[in-house]
Amino acid sequence: MIAQNEHFYVTGDSVVQGATFACVNASGRIENNVSVRQLDSIYNQTDSTNIGFTYGRPWRPTRQHPSMPTFASDHQLIDALYHMALDDVAKSIDSSGRLTKGQNISRLYCSIYLALAYLKPSQSMSTLRALVDKDTIIMQQEGLWPVVNDHIGWAIAAWEVYQSTGDHNWLRYSYRAIQKTMAINQQVLTDHTTGLMHGGGYASPSVLAPHHLSWMGYNDLFSCISLGNNILAYRAYQILDQMAEEIDDDHEDYALQATHLKDAINQHLWNEDRGHYSSFLYGLAYRMQAPTTDNTSQAMAVLWDIADDDRAENLIAHTPVSDFGVNVTYPPSTAIEPYFANPSWATTQALWNLAAATVGNENALRRGLGALLRAEAFYASRDIHIAGSTVDQLGEGAGMLAMLFRVIAGITLKPEGIEFHPYVPTGLPGEKHIGNFRYRDATLDITLLGTGSEIQSMTMDSKPMDAPFLPANVQGHHQLTIHLQPAGQSTGRITRHHGEVLLPTTPDVKWPMPSDSGIICNYRPSASYWLMVNGQRFGRITDSVFAIPQSEQLIECAVLLQGRYGESFISRPYLRFAATPQVAMLPDSSTTSSSLVVNVKVQRGGDYLIDIGYLPTGTLDVRKIAVNNHLAGTVVMAQDRTSTLRYSNMLMVKLLRGDNTIEITPIALPKPYTPCTPRLLRVITL
Repeated sequence: MIAQNEHFYVTGDSVVQGATFACVNASGRIENNVSVRQLDSIYNQTDSTNIGFTYGRPWRPTRQHPSMPTFASDHQLIDALYHMALDDVAKSIDSSGRLTKGQNISRLYCSIYLALAYLKPSQSMSTLRALVDKDTIIMQQEGLWPVVNDHIGWAIAAWEVYQSTGDHNWLRYSYRAIQKTMAINQQVLTDHTTGLMHGGGYASPSVLAPHHLSWMGYNDLFSCISLGNNILAYRAYQILDQMAEEIDDDHEDYALQATHLKDAINQHLWNEDRGHYSSFLYGLAYRMQAPTTDNTSQAMAVLWDIADDDRAENLIAHTPVSDFGVNVTYPPSTAIEPYFANPSWATTQALWNLAAATVGNENALRRGLGALLRAEAFYASRDIHIAGSTVDQLGEGAGMLAMLFRVIAGITLKPEGIEFHPYVPTGLPGEKHIGNFRYRDATLDITLLGTGSEIQSMTMDSKPMDAPFLPANVQGHHQLTIHLQPAGQSTGRITRHHGEVLLPTTPDVKWPMPSDSGIICNYRPSASYWLMVNGQRFGRITDSVFAIPQSEQLIECAVLLQGRYGESFISRPYLRFAATPQVAMLPDSSTTSSSLVVNVKVQRGGDYLIDIGYLPTGTLDVRKIAVNNHLAGTVVMAQDRTSTLRYSNMLMVKLLRGDNTIEITPIALPKPYTPCTPRLLRVITL
């Protein structure tokens, strides 16, 4: 038995869930009796959204991939899904020989990292080259940067390609692109209060993005600080450090920058009470952790050692997962099972399984592997999906291939060679053979015997090896045999949820009403509401109309709804000023190249908030702010349908008693744009 839970079980040749089944026939094709009508009935009863499911073309084995490795085991289902994954990859290569990018670049980067860097290195390299312009990684959805900024995920894919190929021309090319892009990101995205990087909002679904709250505009999304983008930035600094060592470059201390970012992630985004990371920070003047976690990013935090000490084990053990797999974000906002809820689910589940193997949690690994096998056999084999939705075929294929090569065979690429860390769960006994695995100048045939994660012995061409490591200069055709130490009972804690844990509705609050009060427009008398002040719970709200507290200091108010299993996102925040903001009118600026300088005088030195009032132009204007010749951060002046005065995101700055000089300088965006018209600088007393 590969995996078993209350809902289904997976054997070597089938998946059974009540009367629903999938099995492999004599020709290697997956047959199942999954009914679209049944899915329609189930989900339209349990979810408020009217969902429709549709079939695509059923999978038929082609077995025509001579350049790809072969895989054979005692488990027909896994063998069939392996061939289906190869077909998915083959169908995702366009006529130019590049991988199909689709609408979401971050999923492409994850697919290359998971499997394609070593299975399709030349296609991966060509695809990544097409995403660089003038030695700078192209920002995803140009015109939305820096609000959308997960483009630095390019680095993890590029580094994996180098480790696979050893191509030093590619190494130098990648080094320049990552170096230049990170220099721009550091200047534009750095939050000088936390040391983290801004952004992570999105205009279309992303692997590494927070929920898009209805009250958030682009300025609010830029103010967010997402777990995913900061983990990618941390990893990019690590990769720059490793690349610099490979080419003997007298570089900046990228390792130190990575350490600072790691410390900031663990300080501001780790939630000790819940035992996992928050997906992002949000708010206006006082940031608070979002009530959700992003499991794609959490898995990466484990894989790249951000979750240090006992955090990694706790994260895998305490993050709730359902029998049908890990949710892309938790708590989920819908009752739909994870496979259908997000096109990136296969990527998330594959990374989660890798993370579970990394911390040695076999229970989590077996459950995650079972969920992936079930979804692929039930749905992907017949292309069953929600009508009108996109299917990440490349991500599904790469995720399945990663389970076999990265987890079961334990292939771990390093600049100096391949390390082997196999993890064969208890439910997968028997022999497993990988043939024609191409690595640089070598071709490898790999045989794994037994189960477990401890190597008892390893041979190459029948000769014992001193360590489970193959140097990068290996050449020719070789036979590797790995004998695993017999495994005992599966170990490792997991936390289950059963699909009933849903994210409560975000309160819709109108600020302010007469008599210094607010009103909850979607108020429910039976629900439990809390007034948040400066990111902390202030008191319960027992009516749709509630009082805003008085204070001699600036306060930020918001409302959240406490549900049975968790809390909602906060409502749109409201700032009550301690004093009337000081306003400095800005000189006219009609070009993107001109800087604006304004003098501000305050009676008391200390922390202040500043923002810019501007007239929108229908594009995105980004400017950096320097206070007394010290960079203070970046403001975004985003598009808006109105022609009335709008305000940028806020920056926390230190002003000196007396006169202060504030300089506002445009930043070049990836595409030409029409600048906004900044009208005033607002200085807000805390």
